[in-house]
Amino acid sequence: MLEKRNYYRLPWSMNDNPIAWLEVTDICNIHCEGCYRQYMTGHKSLEELKEEVLFFMKWRNPDNFSIAGGEPLIHPQIVDLVAFIAQQGVKPVILSNGVALTPELLHELKKAGLAGFTMHVDSHQNRPHWNDKNEKEHNQLRQEIADMVAAEGGLYLVFNSTVYPDTYHEIPDIVRWGHANIEKVQGLVFITYRTATTEDNIATDVNDQEVDMSKLSYTRESFHEHFVTAPEVYQIIKDNFPEYDAAGYLGGSIRHDSYKWLIGVMVGSKNNIYGSIGKKTMEFAQIGHHLQKGRYLAYMTSGKIGRKIFWMSHWDDTIRQARRNRRKDVVRHPARLFDDIFIQSVGIIQAPDIMPDGRADMCDSCPDITIYDGKFVNSCRMDEYRLFGGFVSMVEKDKVGTKSES
Repeated sequence: MLEKRNYYRLPWSMNDNPIAWLEVTDICNIHCEGCYRQYMTGHKSLEELKEEVLFFMKWRNPDNFSIAGGEPLIHPQIVDLVAFIAQQGVKPVILSNGVALTPELLHELKKAGLAGFTMHVDSHQNRPHWNDKNEKEHNQLRQEIADMVAAEGGLYLVFNSTVYPDTYHEIPDIVRWGHANIEKVQGLVFITYRTATTEDNIATDVNDQEVDMSKLSYTRESFHEHFVTAPEVYQIIKDNFPEYDAAGYLGGSIRHDSYKWLIGVMVGSKNNIYGSIGKKTMEFAQIGHHLQKGRYLAYMTSGKIGRKIFWMSHWDDTIRQARRNRRKDVVRHPARLFDDIFIQSVGIIQAPDIMPDGRADMCDSCPDITIYDGKFVNSCRMDEYRLFGGFVSMVEKDKVGTKSES
C-alpha cells in the first residue's frame, strides 16, 4: 500500500521547476482518444516561440524544455527551435507520436542539440494500420522507434502511454518490453485517462455562464467505466515486478491523499532487474543537481549509470537490497559481473480529477505549465482558456447552484 511518508515529495514549485512545456503547434497528424488539444490556431512562429523560451528562462528555471503540441515534428522550423533552446544551456526534449520521424530528421535534430524524446505510443491513437492491435502488439512499433533513435545514438528516450480501463491489464506487457530494451529506453510513463461527460454534467465559465462542453476535445457524451488511478497502476506493476517501487511523488492541489505524479526508478541490467532507488537517492539526485546546476532534475542524459549507483546503499535501504540481489545474481551467473548497470524510470501520472463541487484536483506544482496570453496555465486545460477565457467548473446537473469555482 502506498504511504506518502515512504516517498520523497519532489521539491518543484511554480518558479523553480525543471520542466518548461512549450507548445509549438496545435496541428497533429493523428488524433488520440482523450487528447486535450484541438486545432484552432496552427503553427506558432519561430519568433513567438523564442519569446516564450526566454519567458520560461526568466520565470521557470527549467532543466529541460518539453517541446509539445499538437505534433512538434511537423513544425517547419523545429530544428531551428531546438538549436535556440540548446543555445540557452537547457535540454530540448521533443514530445512526439513518432509518425513523422525519419533518420534524416533525427540526425538534423541531434546536430541542433536535441537531448531526447518522449514518444507517445498506445492503442487508442487511431494510427493507420494499428487500430485493431493491443498494447503488446504495439511493442513492435515502440521497438521500431527505439531502434531508430538508438542507431543515431546519444539521445534520451522515454515512452509514454495513456492507460484506459480496457488497457489497464496490459501495463505489464509494456514494462516487460521496456526492461528488454533497458539499454535503449530510459523511461516509461503511464498516464491515466480522464474525460468529462455531457450526460450528467454542465460546465460554467469564470462568469458563471453555462458553456458548451462538447467544444472541448476531452469531453464525451457519457462514460460509465471506472477511471484507473495512480495507486492501481502502481499496484499492477508491483504485482508483476516485485523489484519495482516508487521513490518520489507530487500530490494533488485539493486532495491530500492523491498521487498526481508517482516516480520510480528501477536498477538493473539487460538480464535482470535488481531493485529500485529509494526516497533518499531521489532526494540526493534532486538536491545535488540543484546545488551543482542551480536547477532541479527532470531528465538524466543517460540511463547507463554503472555500479556507482550502489554507493547510495550506505544511505538508501532500497538500493542496499538491490545490491544484495545483484550479488546473488552474480554468484549464480558469474559472467554477469561484467554486465552494464542501467536505471530506467517508471512514472505514473494521474490526470485531473473533477471533485463533486466542480473543482479539479490538479497536479500540485504542475510540471506541465505552459504559456497562454503572457501567463502560465496548466497545459492540459489550456483549451478552456482558448475557448472560454479561463477554467470552467463542471458540476453534476442535479447539483447546479451548489458548486464552487475550479
